[in-house]
Amino acid sequence: MAVFAYVHCKPNLIPFYVGKGALRRAKYLGERNLYHQSVVNKYGKQNILIGMLECSNEKLAFELEKGLIKCLKQVGIKLCNFTDGGEGTSNPTEETRKKMSDAAKKRGISEACNIAKIKAKKGKPLTNEQKVKLSKALKGKVFTEEHRKNISISARKRGMEAAHKALAMKRLQQKQFKLGAV
Repeated sequence: MAVFAYVHCKPNLIPFYVGKGALRRAKYLGERNLYHQSVVNKYGKQNILIGMLECSNEKLAFELEKGLIKCLKQVGIKLCNFTDGGEGTSNPTEETRKKMSDAAKKRGISEACNIAKIKAKKGKPLTNEQKVKLSKALKGKVFTEEHRKNISISARKRGMEAAHKALAMKRLQQKQFKLGAV
């Protein structure tokens, strides 16, 4: 897999972010820090320019990221990078993931974010676009019996089973009404 150091630029060609990652990460303009998001929102995703430099290995990409950040800051360009770069991890070990999770829990972010996400989504049906994306993402996936059982339990907790039964009954009644009228 190719590794890149990349630069996100405003339409006037002034860089505002430097990063390291695969092609997909370089082109992705969502879920970064608030400063990055505000710049993207101000100019529009379609107007953000992305420059990428392919590197032969990850270590070189990290070093290039650090060098670009240092150089741009020295010439007075304000970046939305909060660090000097080079400290990221591409494939964290289970131990590292646990440490990151524990740190987030200590800050109180994890649980609060989850609750906020759940409240924001509750009662809102998926759009057709979201359904298509979800369908494509799940195509060809094989779920174990345990996974199916967990999905079912989760759906019951959210009240989905009752909602689906009610919808099925409503559709059945509509069909019976239409058949009776014919």
